[in-house]
Amino acid sequence: MSKVTRESEEEIDEFLNEVDWADEDYAFIISPDGKLKSVLLPETGSFTAPKSVQRILKIFGVRDIDDIDNDATLH
Repeated sequence: MSKVTRESEEEIDEFLNEVDWADEDYAFIISPDGKLKSVLLPETGSFTAPKSVQRILKIFGVRDIDDIDNDATLH
């Protein structure tokens, strides 16, 4: 692993530890070139995402939030 990557990962880990995450939060991981890499979804069963989240997903071509596998990388 390169020094830049290691430093970046440490910054990300520090940021994630500082964020007050709740079980019902959403998170989007977007690559530097603007592609959706991953989505972290609330840990609930079947649900309907808020309209704002649906709009974000639509921008990235995700039409059905239930088709997202939480462990999958989307790019």
